[in-house]
Amino acid sequence: MFVSKRVIASFRIFTVLTLLTVFSANVFSAEGGSALFKRAKEFYAAGQYDSTIVIIREHLRKHGRDPESYTLVPLIAEAYMRKGEYTQFRRLIDMYRQKFPNATFTARLYYLDGIAHAKEQKHMQALMSFSRALELGISAELYSLTISNTEHVCGRSLSVEELSALSSRGELHDAMLEVVRFWEVRKLDMAGQAVRAQNSAEEFRRLYPRSRYLDQLRDLLARPKEQKRAASAAAGAAGMQVGLLTPLSGDNAAIGKMVLQGAKLAFDKYNSTAANPLKLIVYDTKGNPIETARRSKDLLLKDQVPVCIGPVLSSTATVSAAMFAGKDIVMISPTANEDGIASIGDNIFQMNVTVGSIAQKLARYSLDNLNIREYAIIAPANNFGYAMAEAFKEELARRNIAVVFEEYFADGTHDITPILRQLRSTLLIRHLEKLAADRGNLQKITQISRADSIRYADSTLAVGGLFMPMSTDDVVKLAPQVVFRRIRTQMLGAGGWNDPSVPVEGKRYVHNAIISVGFQPNQQSEAWNEFAKAYKAHYNEEPNSIAALGYDAAQLVIKTIEESGGADAARIKKSLKETKGYNGLSGTISFDQADGANSEAIILRVTENGFVRVQ
Repeated sequence: MFVSKRVIASFRIFTVLTLLTVFSANVFSAEGGSALFKRAKEFYAAGQYDSTIVIIREHLRKHGRDPESYTLVPLIAEAYMRKGEYTQFRRLIDMYRQKFPNATFTARLYYLDGIAHAKEQKHMQALMSFSRALELGISAELYSLTISNTEHVCGRSLSVEELSALSSRGELHDAMLEVVRFWEVRKLDMAGQAVRAQNSAEEFRRLYPRSRYLDQLRDLLARPKEQKRAASAAAGAAGMQVGLLTPLSGDNAAIGKMVLQGAKLAFDKYNSTAANPLKLIVYDTKGNPIETARRSKDLLLKDQVPVCIGPVLSSTATVSAAMFAGKDIVMISPTANEDGIASIGDNIFQMNVTVGSIAQKLARYSLDNLNIREYAIIAPANNFGYAMAEAFKEELARRNIAVVFEEYFADGTHDITPILRQLRSTLLIRHLEKLAADRGNLQKITQISRADSIRYADSTLAVGGLFMPMSTDDVVKLAPQVVFRRIRTQMLGAGGWNDPSVPVEGKRYVHNAIISVGFQPNQQSEAWNEFAKAYKAHYNEEPNSIAALGYDAAQLVIKTIEESGGADAARIKKSLKETKGYNGLSGTISFDQADGANSEAIILRVTENGFVRVQ
């Protein structure tokens, strides 16, 4: 039974305050201690928390090394807790843990930290603090309160997805994991995800054969498995249905049509010999989030398909992913490349390599294979440029590698001379500082003297790598300017660099650049030739990489359905999670276990004759 959010919030606050009162009585009821401690306890018991804080803080300021801080710090910490001053409270916990690493009070303070997180609506952090308290060892009474609070948080505040994430990570204390897994089963059942709920219930019984929660799962465990098998058999007899969400009208209709045609080609080929053919249910999203939401709801509730190909655009894929997350349906987008879509739910997959993965792969390659240790970034001031730069920098930061220069230019810019002048100034300062350091002078240089400006005006200055994630037009116009401005570097690119016009129009200025891309169909392979021949026979046009992505998505769905043995979304999801090194027409596909995104970016070198794969 569900109750209103206001009632739940009131109940939660009442529970938390009650637990705090009980805890306070336990910790600070012992006799003994100095007059100061007894006075502080009296203030605290009377609810005069400010007075408690003042007298203890003043004492600690003057006598910070006093052994009595062992008991005074927990008392002032709880006073801060009562006042809702959680920053001060947590600062005291950190200090106390460092000064008294083996203190018996530490576990209790972690318990309080969990209560604080719960009051701040930070429920995942609350559970982690409760878990830490249990691991350090607490009294039987406090143990019972911790489990009770865990039940309240799991039952009233966490979603199925959050519970599943906690369960799969296994980071909590064993007693809390049992609670988390129980509520995961309950919420799956309440959400109508019968197959997942029953599978999870059976797994729970295997892990906890003597659990006190088994009585509450008795009805779910008693449901005959024949119901599940009958549903799969009925779906097979009628022809299993697969959804496809793609824009067939609107600004992106051309892309949507290519994805559909590629997918239909794969299904037609399979159905020509299959005993149980697959029926493709196609909905036009119009490239519109609202229409995408309507059609996603149709697939979920009306058609009840176990798997959906698409949506195609990142903006619409985000909508469907949010609706499908945690439901009995698997979503695989062939083309959406915005970072984070697959992380919305463990049943969401992105076949196209994300922007972040492309940038990170390039950073790793330049570090490991080119041994570059100094970087500059020049990128467009748009979402693509910022996302690429941030992902690239994140990967460098993991290796403690510096970006010495970073600048962005507005869309439509034809001349980046001002930016390159700034880069030259940065590189010259670094060069001069190195010369000074060689002479034993470590003073920082803040500006370039006129004499040095003249001396180095015609000199070539170097930076190890220059990352320029640009459109094709920008590459052809702007990359040569780097050479003209006498900057020697290894050019690094992505996205727009992967175009046949770049080696031709960019000429020698872009040759030898290293770029990272998401997919690179091998159009000379036998598999591509067979695909192209069949595609042209069906649609009277040549296929492109978008059509290949649609074909590969359909082929993966067909493969996982065969491996999973029918219309079971949980088993389809499991099969996709295990996909590693799948060789599709659009490239290699390996889904990341953490978030379901394809991690198979590739590295190319730009040559005068085109592109050569180097990794």
